[in-house]
Amino acid sequence: MGTLLQDVRYGLRNLARNPGFALVAMLTLALGIGANTTIFSVISNTLLKPLAFPGADRLVLVWETFGKGPDNWNIVSAPNFHDFERQSHSFERMAIFDSAGRGYNLSAAGNAREAEQVSGLRVSAGFFSVLGVRPLIGRTFLPEEETLGKDHEVVLSYGLWKTRYGGDPSLVGRTIRIDGAEFTVIGVMPREFAWQFWSDARQLWVPVGYTKTDFGRGDNSFVSIARLKPGVSMAQARAEMEAVGSNVAKQYPDDDTGMGATVSPLGEFGMEGLRTTMLTLLAAVAFILLIACVNVANLLLARGAARQKEFAIRRALGAAGSRIARQLLTESVLLALAGGAAGLLLAAGSTRVLFYAFKLDSMHLPLRAVDSIPMDGRVFAFALLISCATGVLFGVAPAMSALRADLNEPLKEGGRNATAGGGGNRLRHVLVASEVALAMVVLSGAGLTIKSMELLLGVDPGLNPKNVLTVGMSVPQEEIYVGPPGLPRFCQDLDEHVGAIPGVVSVAAVGHLPFQGNAGRGFQIEGQPPAAPGQMPGAGYSVACPNYFRTMGIPVLKGREFTPRDTVGAPGAIVINETMARAFWPKQDPVGRAIRLGGSDGPRLTVVGVVGDVHYQGLDAPVPRQFFRPYMQAGWPVMAVVVRTIHAPATFAASVKKAVADVLPDWPVSGFQTMEKVVHDSTGSRRFPMLLLSVFSVLALVLAAVGIVGVVGHSVTQRTHEIGLRMALGAGTLDVSRLVVSGNMIWVLAGLAAGVAGSAGLTRLLAGMLYGVRPLDPVVLGAVSVLLGGVALAASYLPARRAARIDPMAALRCE
Repeated sequence: MGTLLQDVRYGLRNLARNPGFALVAMLTLALGIGANTTIFSVISNTLLKPLAFPGADRLVLVWETFGKGPDNWNIVSAPNFHDFERQSHSFERMAIFDSAGRGYNLSAAGNAREAEQVSGLRVSAGFFSVLGVRPLIGRTFLPEEETLGKDHEVVLSYGLWKTRYGGDPSLVGRTIRIDGAEFTVIGVMPREFAWQFWSDARQLWVPVGYTKTDFGRGDNSFVSIARLKPGVSMAQARAEMEAVGSNVAKQYPDDDTGMGATVSPLGEFGMEGLRTTMLTLLAAVAFILLIACVNVANLLLARGAARQKEFAIRRALGAAGSRIARQLLTESVLLALAGGAAGLLLAAGSTRVLFYAFKLDSMHLPLRAVDSIPMDGRVFAFALLISCATGVLFGVAPAMSALRADLNEPLKEGGRNATAGGGGNRLRHVLVASEVALAMVVLSGAGLTIKSMELLLGVDPGLNPKNVLTVGMSVPQEEIYVGPPGLPRFCQDLDEHVGAIPGVVSVAAVGHLPFQGNAGRGFQIEGQPPAAPGQMPGAGYSVACPNYFRTMGIPVLKGREFTPRDTVGAPGAIVINETMARAFWPKQDPVGRAIRLGGSDGPRLTVVGVVGDVHYQGLDAPVPRQFFRPYMQAGWPVMAVVVRTIHAPATFAASVKKAVADVLPDWPVSGFQTMEKVVHDSTGSRRFPMLLLSVFSVLALVLAAVGIVGVVGHSVTQRTHEIGLRMALGAGTLDVSRLVVSGNMIWVLAGLAAGVAGSAGLTRLLAGMLYGVRPLDPVVLGAVSVLLGGVALAASYLPARRAARIDPMAALRCE
């Protein structure tokens, strides 16, 4: 320990005597360590953050499955869930919740604030007990409250209870108006309970209240959650549910043919894409740290060359080579720790920028309410560990160089340049080639994501988002997803009141806004043989008001769009998209054809129009088959109002809100945003890694350029006598510049070749995040190689110019 402390004190004195060197090395390491710490802090608070439920490792999701493959799972129907619950023995308890969720309208009452829409969820009675959470006050739901008509109870979130009701404990047992009906508040959940699944955190929960639609086995509308019994493994539960699913399919062949069941850990749901993104970014910042290490190693090698006489004297006086190597490693670790401390400060600031600039909270991480990215103990431990490892990594080469150094040459009178031989230079040039290769990998990743985003943004969404304002609205619907509309005049009222606002061109509403989810329905095509059990064709399904397609700029290719005459008493009508027309009526005119919704005995719906394709699931997803029903014939509980304006749609938000409130005071609107923003946000999962990789690639390019300048500059310093001799013998400035640049560019080209080969590793990680681009795209690799080669050439030329200006007589006298 005493020897170590002595090494530390000596190392600190050495660094203090060379503050310029220490500062440059520390800042270089701070960039690399700070970037790694920043990404790790995001991973720590997302991928590594445990779910905030007791025994969260025993919580699972139960899915229906169809066929083989990774994407064969599906949400469950209520009847199948009850069969799963009765026939399985692996779970302590099971529950379900509505997969969609929706907004619930809180009416203004007495001196309460104005009507407000909040996010809520239908859940079965066992939902909270499966999660292992108890209410702060009151109780949760009873089994008998799952029945329609007895389901007018509500549990509030802590946030809603505090903000809207002032945290009044006497609220429990009283009634509040939700969607125009009286609901009894029976409980309030604790502050730390948050449920965020496929959407924003929920603010209230109501009993599931099974409707007639919910009892259809083909109506998959729920997500099933369960808690494993103690001692039951995931594999055992999965094997049992496979058997249970197969048994249920045999019992109900008309609806469940080919169905199976499986389970998956709750904590892993929805994290696959984020895991790939964060691992890719972590690999990129690891390469940046390696480039920083190479730069500092080169600095230490240059400094070690100047200290060869010191090392020789110490060894001549009896110091072992290992003792000197340990001293050098100690100095390296001290530098790394200083760089790590600076990197932590850098990471603390950059995580805040990252959080707000890229809105990590809007990534809707399932079950993880990320409202900040704290620098906790795990992040500090990571920074300490990576700092120590970095110090050892970049300190090895200088320490080994000191061990191999010749003892005699530095002690000779004229031996101060004895270390300028080829061995030291070769090692530094190999390190330069290494950092060029590492920079090539990072730049390739950034280039691929940039090209991918460029191609993605060039995709025609199928609609015209310019000057369109959107806003969400919940409307009453007795049978939640079927049946006639709860507000028969809803579309007409929108047109009369919102459409009368000066500057509004047209207004409509739709059940599912493009890029924000979809629903599906099965049907039987009239005139074709009935589909086999379990093989009924299906398509995306939504409802829309008249003028919806005109308002959204979706072209009507054949027939017509909906009109006010498409009411409940009129013949059933649908409008289909071009993809659905090609799929079911190829080379035929689909207008006038009919389907039977839900099967051969379902309502008859006639195709009245064909519209252009819209990328409902995202610009990078295939266009789905899609059909629409008029809202006046089939209601939907959540509608997106769309308003086309003559200019700046966001400025119409207040006017639209007031117009809706004038006709529907208890049905508030919420979530105003432009359609252009909706389209923009749909690319967020690709935009986030693209922007970060671009930042990292610039950092890698700068570090590589600085490293090249440093190595070539040191090489010029060591070769001053040689260059002076060449110039004395007739070499011109161009010859000297060519000599210096060509000697370095050979190693740069070797690094580029190695980088192209190494790019295969990182870019394959990117494969799932790319659109229309191959992981080893030759255009991207070629452009990156030219860019990096050009920067390396410029970085080599700067010290080459200095070499060309050397006075040969002064150089020779120096020797």
